[in-house]
Amino acid sequence: MTKLLTCIAALLSLFLLSSCVTQTLFFTESDIGTSLNLIDNPGFAPNSLDPAKSLKHWSLHTEPALADSSPVVIDPKVFQDGGTSLRIDASNRSVMIISDPFPVRRYGGYYLRSWLKTDSPDPPNIYLRFIVFREDGKIVNRFRSKSAVKLDWSLATLSAGFIRPGARFGRLAIMIPPFKEGSVWVDNSGCFEVHGFQID
Repeated sequence: MTKLLTCIAALLSLFLLSSCVTQTLFFTESDIGTSLNLIDNPGFAPNSLDPAKSLKHWSLHTEPALADSSPVVIDPKVFQDGGTSLRIDASNRSVMIISDPFPVRRYGGYYLRSWLKTDSPDPPNIYLRFIVFREDGKIVNRFRSKSAVKLDWSLATLSAGFIRPGARFGRLAIMIPPFKEGSVWVDNSGCFEVHGFQID
């Protein structure tokens, strides 16, 4: 429980901190090959009909914190793949969706992605963040990328590697700043180990 609270506190601080490493590697969909998706429930299949309990294997955080209805719902009508997506409706809140932890190797090269679309006339940029932790929950590395959202489904991607010693697990965080009109949809997210760096 202490490790979980440490991780959540560290992730929440990312709203205010911008000391992430921008991507210096470049992997693509073609690099995935037979690699397994390390993220559970990448297509946001519902866990419950209750919106407050429906996000299985993901956590939701908003700034300011929720005091009324959530701007985030599972949408069975609009999706890139699999029959559901996550819809974020316009609000005055920043929204961060965080995956459950998955194993990370120091010498792995990782390709992370999310499919995005919008119907907003003035959509926000979306940020993908890959946060890597030690066993005790302390952050080892932070990587980020910024993507524009379009009317049709398009890929937001992040490549990461050269991870520092002590890495044990990672999380994908998808960050959506406040926006005034329409919705943003997120679907078919993933993290794939696509490369192994040679060990000296």
